[in-house]
Amino acid sequence: MKTFQRSTPLLALAVAAAGTLASAPAAADIVFGVSAPMTGPRAMLGRNTKNGVDLAVAEINKAGGVLGQQIKVVYEDDQADNPSAAINAVNRLHNQYKVPVMIGPHFSVAQMATQKSYCDGSLVSITGASGIPVTANGCNFVLRNRANDNVQSKALVAYAMNTLKLNKIGVIYVNDDFGKAGADRVVQNIKDLGLTPVGVESHNAEDKDFSAQLGRLQNAGAQMVILWTHDDEAALIVRQAKQLGLPIKFAGSTSLSQPIFLKLAGDAGEGAISSSDFVPTNPDPRTRSFVKKYGDKYKLEAELYAATYYDATYLAAKAIQMAGSTDAKKVREAFSKLQYGGILGDYKCQPNGDCLHQINIVEVHKGEPVVKSVVKF
Repeated sequence: MKTFQRSTPLLALAVAAAGTLASAPAAADIVFGVSAPMTGPRAMLGRNTKNGVDLAVAEINKAGGVLGQQIKVVYEDDQADNPSAAINAVNRLHNQYKVPVMIGPHFSVAQMATQKSYCDGSLVSITGASGIPVTANGCNFVLRNRANDNVQSKALVAYAMNTLKLNKIGVIYVNDDFGKAGADRVVQNIKDLGLTPVGVESHNAEDKDFSAQLGRLQNAGAQMVILWTHDDEAALIVRQAKQLGLPIKFAGSTSLSQPIFLKLAGDAGEGAISSSDFVPTNPDPRTRSFVKKYGDKYKLEAELYAATYYDATYLAAKAIQMAGSTDAKKVREAFSKLQYGGILGDYKCQPNGDCLHQINIVEVHKGEPVVKSVVKF
C-alpha cells in the first residue's frame, strides 16, 4: 500500500475548520452547502469529506462549472452525531446561504434530526448516512449514495455463513443510533438464515476496555464476532482479543477497513472482514484513477468518505445540469432520471432516494484491505 504522510489530529481540525472561513459566495456562483463534523472526535471524517468535495469542485469548475457558473462551497460544522449542532448547521446553510443542494449531514441521527428543515422541497440533501430510516422517513428530498446498513449486514452474514462456513456468530455494537440500528439488522439477518446469535453485547462510544464483552462471547462459543462500531473502538476490540488469546474471527461495518482501524489494529486486524463501498486497493480503474489524483493533491491515502462525498458532489452537479435549474424540486426530479458511473459504483436512484446498489466484501491481508467479492442488488 502506498504510504503518504498522515495529518495529525490538530492539523486535521485546522484543515477541516478552514472550510467555514471561506469568503462569501459571489452572486454568480452556484452554492453547495456541506454539513460535516469539522470539530470533535469525528473531525477526521469531516476533513476527508472536505477533501473529496473540494477535489470534485475544482475539477467541475475547471471543466466549465454547472450551467455556465462556478460552484462555491460553504461548510458548516454539525459535530457528527450531535442533533442540535446539526440542526444549527443545516439552518445556516438553508436560511443564510439559500443552498439548493446540501451534502450531508453524514451521521444518521443528524440526518434524521434535520430532515424536517428541507423535506418541503426547499433543498436536496445528498448523504452517505447508512441508517435504514434515512430514506424510509417519507422525505422525498434526501438521496443516499452508499449502501444502507441492511445491505451491508446481509452481505456480511451471508459471507460468514456460506463462504466461511461459520454459524456461531456474536455481535458487539456501539450504544448509539448507528450501532443499535446496525446490530438490529445483523441479528435479523442471522435469524433470517435460520440461526440465533450466540450473544449480543454493547459498549459506549469511546470506551477503552472490552474484555468483559469479549469474555462472554468467547464463553458462548462465538467463532465470529460482527462489530457495528466506530473505527477506533473496532481496532481496540480486535487488539484486546489478540492480547487475550481469543481464537475469534472479526467482521463488521466499513470501520474494519478504514485507515484508522488498519493503523491502530496493526497485526491484530489481519483477516478482519468488512462490508465497504470503497477501499483504495480496489483494482477497478475508476478507483485507481481517484486514488492517484487524491494522493497527488493531498499527499494522503484516499479513503471511503473522501470518495463518498467526491461522488456526491458530482451527482449534485450533474443533477443541476440535467435539471437546467437550481430549483430544488427540479433537481430532485432530475435525480430520478440520472445514471452515473462514480467511484463507489454505478448510480441509479430508486424512488425512495437510495442510489447505490452494490457493496464490497473486504478482508485485511498483510495490512491492506483486499476486495474479495462484490455484492450487487
